[in-house]
Amino acid sequence: MEEMNGNDTTSVKEFCIMDNKPIITCAGDTALFSSLESSLVQALPKDPTEWRRSYGRAVKSVHVEGSFISFSKDVLPKQGDWHLIQQPIFHIFWTECVDVDVYKTTVREEIEAWLKTLGQNNIQDWMIVLVETYDIKKTNKLLPRTTVLDKIRSDFASKHGDRCLSVINPIRSESRSAESWRGLLARIRHLLLAAYNRTLLKFEEVIRDQRERRNEPGWSFCQYFLLQEELAFVLEMLGLYDEALVQYDELDALFTQFVLNSNVGDTPEWLSNFQCPFDSWLGLVLGQTVNLTQRSLLKECKASLLEFRSYLFSRQCAMLLLTFKPWEIAQRSLPFLHNCIKEVGILEIAAPPGAIACWVFLCCLEVLHTCERFNDSGQVEAYSLYTASLWAYARDKLRDLGELCGLMPGNEPTSEQLHIVVGLSAGMGDSQGNSKQPTPTDKLKEALSSKEAFKKHYLELAELAMGTYKHIGRIRSARAIGRDLAGFYVQLGEMQKAAVFLTDTLKTFEEENWKHLAIQTQLELADCYRKMDDKKRFIKTSAMIASAPELDMSTRIMYFDEMVNMLEELQTESPLMTSLADAFKLVKVEVRQGSNKVIIQDSTVEVIVVIESYFPKQIHCVRAAISLEGTKDGKKQSDLPNSRSQEPPAERRQSGGGKRQSVQSQQNITGDTQHLNKCNSEEVKPANPALARLHMVEHLDYKQDKSLSSASIVSKNPKQFLRRTDSHGKYKKISNTPKGDFSSALLSENIILKPGRNEFMVKAKAQEKGLYRLCQLSLLVSSNLEFLSSAISPRVNFEVMKEPSTLTLNKGEKDLLAGLEQEMVLTVCAGSYAIAKDTSLRLRTSRGLQMQVKSSEESLVRDLEVPLPQSEPFQTLSILLRVLAELPPQKDGSITEHKVTLQCPWTPEEKNIILHFQPPLMSSFRLHTAHTRKFVQIVVVGLNVQMLELSEPTLTVTGNEDIKLGSLNPTNGQKLIVGNGMDVSFMWQLDVGNMEDICPIKTEFTVHYSPIINLTKLISESQTRIYRCNFEINDYKTLFVVKSRVEPAKGNEFCRAGTMCHLQLHVQRVGASSHSSLMYEVLADQTMWAVCGRTAGVISLDSVDKQNVTLDVMPLIGGFLPLPLVRLSKYIPADQKTYSRDPNRKPELGSHTTSHPRLEPFSPGQVYNSSKAQQVHVLPSVTVSSAADTSIP
Repeated sequence: MEEMNGNDTTSVKEFCIMDNKPIITCAGDTALFSSLESSLVQALPKDPTEWRRSYGRAVKSVHVEGSFISFSKDVLPKQGDWHLIQQPIFHIFWTECVDVDVYKTTVREEIEAWLKTLGQNNIQDWMIVLVETYDIKKTNKLLPRTTVLDKIRSDFASKHGDRCLSVINPIRSESRSAESWRGLLARIRHLLLAAYNRTLLKFEEVIRDQRERRNEPGWSFCQYFLLQEELAFVLEMLGLYDEALVQYDELDALFTQFVLNSNVGDTPEWLSNFQCPFDSWLGLVLGQTVNLTQRSLLKECKASLLEFRSYLFSRQCAMLLLTFKPWEIAQRSLPFLHNCIKEVGILEIAAPPGAIACWVFLCCLEVLHTCERFNDSGQVEAYSLYTASLWAYARDKLRDLGELCGLMPGNEPTSEQLHIVVGLSAGMGDSQGNSKQPTPTDKLKEALSSKEAFKKHYLELAELAMGTYKHIGRIRSARAIGRDLAGFYVQLGEMQKAAVFLTDTLKTFEEENWKHLAIQTQLELADCYRKMDDKKRFIKTSAMIASAPELDMSTRIMYFDEMVNMLEELQTESPLMTSLADAFKLVKVEVRQGSNKVIIQDSTVEVIVVIESYFPKQIHCVRAAISLEGTKDGKKQSDLPNSRSQEPPAERRQSGGGKRQSVQSQQNITGDTQHLNKCNSEEVKPANPALARLHMVEHLDYKQDKSLSSASIVSKNPKQFLRRTDSHGKYKKISNTPKGDFSSALLSENIILKPGRNEFMVKAKAQEKGLYRLCQLSLLVSSNLEFLSSAISPRVNFEVMKEPSTLTLNKGEKDLLAGLEQEMVLTVCAGSYAIAKDTSLRLRTSRGLQMQVKSSEESLVRDLEVPLPQSEPFQTLSILLRVLAELPPQKDGSITEHKVTLQCPWTPEEKNIILHFQPPLMSSFRLHTAHTRKFVQIVVVGLNVQMLELSEPTLTVTGNEDIKLGSLNPTNGQKLIVGNGMDVSFMWQLDVGNMEDICPIKTEFTVHYSPIINLTKLISESQTRIYRCNFEINDYKTLFVVKSRVEPAKGNEFCRAGTMCHLQLHVQRVGASSHSSLMYEVLADQTMWAVCGRTAGVISLDSVDKQNVTLDVMPLIGGFLPLPLVRLSKYIPADQKTYSRDPNRKPELGSHTTSHPRLEPFSPGQVYNSSKAQQVHVLPSVTVSSAADTSIP
């Protein structure tokens, strides 16, 4: 320690502050303390203690250690001696006296002398410890009134009772002493930190006073530095590394300010000592120790600027290493080096050539090697952000040294340069450190020893710098180093390696649109390829150089001529491929379409191409081609012939280019696919990344009471927009454009492309139908160089159509009606066919359907030839036809189906069209009876909104002239109109004479009809058509007549409700009938009539033609009541065979016998009920009150 204090620094080179501990003196019972010292030294640092410093400084948690020495007057600090880490900071007096008398005679005097010595040295930090031995035999005795501890406190610490403490000896009674021992340790820690707080306050006042005197003559920064560094030493010893770093940072800033002030004012005398020329440039040595050699030079004011800066930076790094912050060391290194070089220039310090470069190189490598010792992944990621620049800086300085010493490729060191190497090596000194690995000094000396060693170390540093730059995403910096490496390899003659680095650099420049840098790199690449005799790459590079507007015309022409000459010499199996954008600009691509805006299969597709040539001279293009790709709805279609759109032809024509569409419509937000037939790069606005849509969301902040505090908008992914484009490869350019499939391509040959704008046309035959997209443009120059574009954008499409013709028959707005002549439209869509002159269609109809062209005056036919006019593809022809379907005898609303067969001359297939005709009317038949007279009613019902006028109704009997029909229909009067919901009835009287009711009567009903053409005036067409319908009349003779009446019972004049009445039933046979057994049934309404007795019975008319039956009935209500209904049926007894009289009917029973009697109904009209719908007047029933009134005279 004395060596460090200043007398001799030659033997000790360095020491570690961490080896020092706070010094505590021990007085009193030395033997007692010796027994407790080891336990005390081990126990002190185990628990942390809060250090509360003055002036509101932050509370720190400190682990306190201690180094104990014997108390003597010589070890106490002297006035003005501020070497705090070697001075005792706290003092303890130890005693184990427990007898008051002994204390008074000896111990008190010792304590008085000890405190007097401390007071003479102005020391206030002391403590008295009384160690007691626990005796279990004395525990039961009465405690004395006054103890030794009380006496000590009253005599020496009346105002500081906490400085006197009693503790049980842990050696004699460990279990009893634990609590008191912990109290002792806590008190020592607290008082020790309080002592440091008091001392440091005084020390800081001294430092502050010295700093304020910095402008006085004779003030020395070196002495002030050593003074404030003592404060840093104490803080470092206490483990407060961050506060120790603050002290060094303050010294660094103060020195820098002095240097900057000297540039504009007078230079202090002490600063002049730093302006002496450099004779050594030792590098940094980073660690946790203090370099006493450099510190002694500072004390003597003999340190150079580099030595002072190295020492100060090493101490700052030591604090950062203790806090495990290697990344901050790397972060501070580059500004530190730049600042030192700047200070050397400001102070105008003379230095041998290369000395500063050597010092910088050594410093960089020392920092880098120090960081590499921290191999944790988190630390590596943190310090790599800063070590990349250090690797690059070290490489730069090594290159400067190589140029200075003649070690660069192509140079040979001279004798003078060898002397420089020797001088630089001597200035670097010997290797410092004991590491087995080569130190930075060793590496630099080795690099300067020979050209091969220099090359090895230079390339190693360059690769490390590039790799680290790439690791942290700084691609530009890596490419800059790569470009320097390319120059280095060029000097070495290794052109292949140089071309690799230049190519990578060129990609970066092109991606970021650094045009001038890119063209300079291309020139360097071209020289490399020329020296390598790589003709292919030289041709491609020459094409780009000749097309660069940034170069002068003479250079462009020179490289153009070299390219053309080398193309003539080049012999290759396949042409070289390069990007079209290197020499040409695709301005416009437009598909030429005819007047109908479509392209038909087997026709010629023509595409107009406008390109701009950047070459300085005209060039011959052997072949220009545009590749095609079949698409469907924007997706690739592998099966090209089936890629036909399913839209109607009219819609496809519109989307295929019927209107001029803008390029911007190609990008439809709604996702609808639009087909562009034209693309013009001059009309497309470049995408502005600043106008990209930001994905923002609303963000609301609420208070605790749920009320709104603030509203804002935030981005979901801010990293997407707030990032470096060079670090993420956002604008990566594809170096080699892959060549698409040119098997289906539009071609043009032998084109002369002049500088500037050129227009030409490529053609091909449309062989397959489908939707096609123009993909790539290829220009073949001199048969050996092919310029290939990227995918043409916006997408340009055209559709090759082979649409089959379509034939349709449209009925128009009205329904098709049978029996009426109507118009239909024959629609012919030509599709992709052209209809020639004198072409006709053939229409054949099914039976009952006839048609004719409306313009023709010929009659309707079933087989029709329709002439077609001449037309272009995709035109639509409409031809009006007259159609008439026969109206069958319609007795219901069923639809009539007809078939029309169409045959086209351009296709062998026939097309069948089904037509459905609705009947406009229908008719129904009914036979009415009046006793023995018969009437036939026919009702004609309208079934459609089309109204018809009926006239001349006739009903005729076929096959029997004896039967006569008498018409009861008016011949004049209002018009007979039928329509939807309207019908007309006709009536005839049937006179059959004496004809037996055996065979049915067959009749035919005819009526004339014509459609109403004016609904307001009910005017119909003059031409009428006939409707026919056949009916059969069965059971047309009356066999029985039934008559019934209700009579009051005897004694009553009227029928009254509730009284019994008689129902008289008369059945009379009026026609011949084989059925003589009849059953009658009375069907009465139970709410009006009550039938008393039987309601049915069997009567027989075998011998008579008339039978009478009387039944009892009771009317239930009064009023005019309808007579009960009487039903007459055939009665067939059991075990009787019945046969039908009608031979055309199926036998109802056949020849079978029945085991039960049964009934059969008569046909309508065979039984005539003459009393049907008659009523009888029934009086109301007589009530009790009315009966009493009638009994009074």
